Amino acid sequence: MPKARSIPSLTGVRGVAALWVFMTHFYGLAADILHQPWMLHSLFLFNGFRGVDLFFVLSGFILMHVHEGQFAVLRWHVIRDFFIVRFFRVYPLNTFVLLAMVPLVLLAPGYVAMQRYYTDPSFAYRVHNLSLPGFVQTLLLVQSWTVLKLGEWNIVSWTLSAEVLGYLLFPLLAMGAMRIASPRHALALCAASLALLVMVLFACHHANNNPTGTFGAIRMFFCFCAGILLYRAYHLLPDSMERHASSITLGAVAFIAATLFFPVVPVLDVFGFTALIFGLAYQRGGVDALLRSGPVIWLGRISFSFYLTHYLIIGIISWGMGERLRHLDFVPGLAVTFAIFGFCLLVGMVCYHLVERPSQRLGRRVMQRVEARDAMVAVRGAA
Repeated sequence: MPKARSIPSLTGVRGVAALWVFMTHFYGLAADILHQPWMLHSLFLFNGFRGVDLFFVLSGFILMHVHEGQFAVLRWHVIRDFFIVRFFRVYPLNTFVLLAMVPLVLLAPGYVAMQRYYTDPSFAYRVHNLSLPGFVQTLLLVQSWTVLKLGEWNIVSWTLSAEVLGYLLFPLLAMGAMRIASPRHALALCAASLALLVMVLFACHHANNNPTGTFGAIRMFFCFCAGILLYRAYHLLPDSMERHASSITLGAVAFIAATLFFPVVPVLDVFGFTALIFGLAYQRGGVDALLRSGPVIWLGRISFSFYLTHYLIIGIISWGMGERLRHLDFVPGLAVTFAIFGFCLLVGMVCYHLVERPSQRLGRRVMQRVEARDAMVAVRGAA
């Protein structure tokens, strides 16, 4: 029996991951507004950056799900169409957000100074934030490809840079995965990829922090490969596996939750994320039902726009209103906290409808026109 073409809960889990990343960027300001210093010591809030690793695993899995079989043999027109669609998936929204920041950078020197402020020598590169070289690097989405620290603009866009690198590698990785005939071998290689990532993180003293830049590309590579191999195993395994899907998803959620009670241990969450995605692919059980519910699906749909804009909004609010907000009483502070969250969702929704979706439609039209032109050339050649 063919696997399902649509897996709604994987859209939902993307929204949950984006929300977790939002929390890790917002909880410092929220703790000040609400006068709740305990929030600064929450392992759940601190580890929200690990949602990025979930994104990377999910990306490899979904790309294999969508393009299954197309890269068994590398063909130029298939690779070209893939790159066209992927370009219009990430570059237009990234460019829109980047250009929207230009007036702020030119007209608000106080904001620029805040973004360039640092106290820890390991963050000394921030002195170059919002620079012209950093703008070019971010525009091209190559900031994760080299060790050059030319300065950040929209800091979260490093993940897009790493993702683009994954897109460039995908045809070769997919072709290699398609040559795996045993689900056990695919799962073993998937686990090995994650184990190598964990070992590298420990060896480089990044097990309990959020390495970005070039190291972010390393995180992407191992998680992306794991997602690709996971899908290959899912494709090869018998349909009878679906009877275990609910237990797998519940076990994955329990594992992730358990790690959040201990420092450093959440570095193992990549295994939980992978198991969660695998279980959800069979669309069974309560976790799947929750993640395919209307509000969660909606959050998943706008998650890319929400993710790419929220950090900028939080930074502007912290710079422009931070001191006043910190003097609010608890109830007004709680209202403001939810208002900031709601505003971030609103901006994400607007960008999704006005920039992200039109860009994707444009990408499909461009691909169709290129294919039509190729067909006409082939007909003329045959004549």
